[in-house]
Amino acid sequence: MPADRLFLLRHARTASNVAQTLGAGHDDPLDAVGEAQARAVAAHLAALDLSAPRVYSSSYRRARQTAEAVADALGVAPAVLDGVQEFHTGTWAGRPYAHLHTHLHEWRHEDGTPGFPGGESLGGVAARFLAALERTTGLEGTPIIVSHGGALSAALARLLRADPAQSWREGRFTHGNTAVTELLADQGQWRACRVADSSHLND
Repeated sequence: MPADRLFLLRHARTASNVAQTLGAGHDDPLDAVGEAQARAVAAHLAALDLSAPRVYSSSYRRARQTAEAVADALGVAPAVLDGVQEFHTGTWAGRPYAHLHTHLHEWRHEDGTPGFPGGESLGGVAARFLAALERTTGLEGTPIIVSHGGALSAALARLLRADPAQSWREGRFTHGNTAVTELLADQGQWRACRVADSSHLND
């Protein structure tokens, strides 16, 4: 029976998150706060007593480190899932996060589609994320996918049938570090039980 419950979460904090710069490399590690956040979200997910949990992450170090903490708490082995990695930010690498608000009129490809100049488009990231997701939700159990802020925003707009560009502008699916989104299957569609929940960090 295919999965009827899905968890998506952003990796824990890194130095690049603190610096608020785009385009962190593949090997950007968790900082001390991030390590504590990873333990907190791991404990939260373990307390849910999920049915046959399966933990996946992007290949980036920060996502793998977060997934390892979650998998350890659940007593399973994590797996890397190609397709859920962060945007390739192209010529915007090194620019501040704030430019995604103050310079959003420049955040376009030559054909006018939303995305990073010289990098990936909003639609392209959503498509590869959803293709990866299909490889996990067709199996029994409960998939938990550790990904990245931009990639999650792109994918959730598609999964929840929202306008992608408008959702991005409004920050509708913005996730803080280790924020959790829980989706439930409903007649062949995913619906949100909670979105970008960080309450476990307050416990």
